[in-house]
Amino acid sequence: MQTILQKLGLGGWDILFHVVNLVLLIAALYFLLYKPVKKIIAGHRKKLENIYAENKRMQEQADALQNEIDEMKRQAEEESAQIGARALQRSKDIVEDARKKADEILENAQKEAVVERHRLQNELHESVGHIAVEIAERILEREVNEEDNRRIIEAGLSEWEK
Repeated sequence: MQTILQKLGLGGWDILFHVVNLVLLIAALYFLLYKPVKKIIAGHRKKLENIYAENKRMQEQADALQNEIDEMKRQAEEESAQIGARALQRSKDIVEDARKKADEILENAQKEAVVERHRLQNELHESVGHIAVEIAERILEREVNEEDNRRIIEAGLSEWEK
């Protein structure tokens, strides 16, 4: 091995010098580069941890807000359903009231029609009776009593009503 070192031009002191230089270079690089880089990496790691913690906190807040929104939406839907049910019941009540009023109006109109019909029939009976008596007196030129007139009128009206 010594012959290889002599051919390379290296002696014992040269190797020792290179080894010491290598150790000094490694120590210098360790203190000048490794430690500061390690500190920078630790600082970045701490910043990332803070960012992750903040992200987690914000995600929890977002989840809480989403839960509140979902609850408000559910309450709004329930309230909407209640309002719809009340509106439907109110509309049914209005329709029922209108139907009752219409039935009352129809019933009153029918009653009034019956009363008016009877009134008109009575007027017609009286008018027809007087006209019949006048016609009969003129035709017969004789006096007809009231009882005969009523009998003739009632017979004629009963046939007429059929």
